[in-house]
Amino acid sequence: MDKLNSVPIIYEKGSIVGKSVWLQHVEHDTNTDDFTFSISDKLQEYLIQLKEHFTRYSLSNIVYLNGNAIRLYEVLKRYQYKGECEITVEKLKFYLGIENKYTKFYEFKRWVLVPSQKEIEKYTDIRFEFRPCKKEKKRILSLKFYIFENEPKYTPEMIRLLSGLEEGRVGEDFRIAPSEAPISIPLPSQLSPYQQQAYRFLLEKGVNKRFITDKILSHPKVNYAPLRGYEDLYVRVLWSFFASKTKAGQKAGAFVSWWKNGRLTEDGLHARMVETVLERSKVLPQKERDERKTVVFNTEEGDLFEDLSRRTLAINNFNIIDFKKKHGGIYQHFLEEVEGEYRTALEASHQDFDLNKYQKSIDHQVYYKCKAWLQQEMR
Repeated sequence: MDKLNSVPIIYEKGSIVGKSVWLQHVEHDTNTDDFTFSISDKLQEYLIQLKEHFTRYSLSNIVYLNGNAIRLYEVLKRYQYKGECEITVEKLKFYLGIENKYTKFYEFKRWVLVPSQKEIEKYTDIRFEFRPCKKEKKRILSLKFYIFENEPKYTPEMIRLLSGLEEGRVGEDFRIAPSEAPISIPLPSQLSPYQQQAYRFLLEKGVNKRFITDKILSHPKVNYAPLRGYEDLYVRVLWSFFASKTKAGQKAGAFVSWWKNGRLTEDGLHARMVETVLERSKVLPQKERDERKTVVFNTEEGDLFEDLSRRTLAINNFNIIDFKKKHGGIYQHFLEEVEGEYRTALEASHQDFDLNKYQKSIDHQVYYKCKAWLQQEMR
C-alpha cells in the first residue's frame, strides 16, 4: 500500500490536470491482520467508469520498458486511434513525472524521447515519430507525435522470457529448444517431465537441488492448477524476470534469497507470471499443448518428495478438479459467493455482469478460497 501511494495518479477533467494518491486512508488491525482502506475521493468518479474512459493495453507490451518509456507508451496509446497528437513539452514532462528535470530540450530529447522511442518500437505494438510543433523563438513549446501500429522486433515470449531460443525466431513452430549438448544431471523420478525440465533448468543455473525440490517445485504458487504441465515455462519466465532486476554476480544465490524472502512468490508478481505463461503457451504447437495437458501426476503419499509430510503434500499439490469431486458443496458455496461479490460491485457502478468476461478472475479467487478452506481443515 505504501508503494501504491508512492506513485501518484494523473487525471484530467476539462482544463484541470491533477495528481492524486490511490489510498486516502489505511488502517491495519494487528489482531486479525485485516486491512481497511478507502480510495481517494478524487479518483472514485474515474474508477467506476473504467470501461468508458480509460485505454486498455496488454501488460506484455510494457514488461521491458523503463519508467519513462512506460508512461510515454500510455500517453501515446490513448491517441493511437487518431494516429497523431500534439502535446506541450511542459505537459509531457508532467505526465512522465520529470517536471524539474532536463531543462534543456536537447537533454530531454537525448535522454528521454529518443531512448523511449527505440524501446517502444522494439518491444511494443506501436511506434512513433515526433517533431517540434510550436516554438517561442528557439524554445520548443510543443511536440507533434505520429503514432503507428507496430510489429515489435523483439517480443518477450520469443526472446526474453524463454531461454534457449534463436533470436528472432517466430511462428507456430515455437517451442523451448533443448540444449545442444545435454547435461547429465540426475533427475528425481517422482517429478513429471515438465517439472524435471524446470528442475534441470534451475540446477544448470546453480540453484541447490534440494532447494529446488523442497522449496520451489513444492511451493503452492508453482503447483497452481493452471500451471500444471507448464512448470518449466513458469520457472524460465520467473528467472528471466529476476535476471532483469538483479545486478548480483552470483545469481543462483540471489535467486534463492529472493525466493526465501517472498519477492518471487508475491501475489501480484505471481499473477503476472501466470498470465505471461498462459499467453506464451498459446503459441506452442497444438500437439505439444495436448501432451502437456495429459501429464499424469502421482500424488500418493511419499511419491513426490520423500521428506514432505502427507499434509503439506496435499496442500502443495492442490487440484481444484479433485476438490470439486470431493467437496462439491463447499466449491459451489465459494463460487456463488465470489460471483455474488462481482455482481454486486458491478451493479453498484451501473455495469452489466458478464460472467464470460470475469470468469477467469472468478475462478482464480474460488481456487484460493477452496485451497485456504482445505488448509484450515487439515490443521
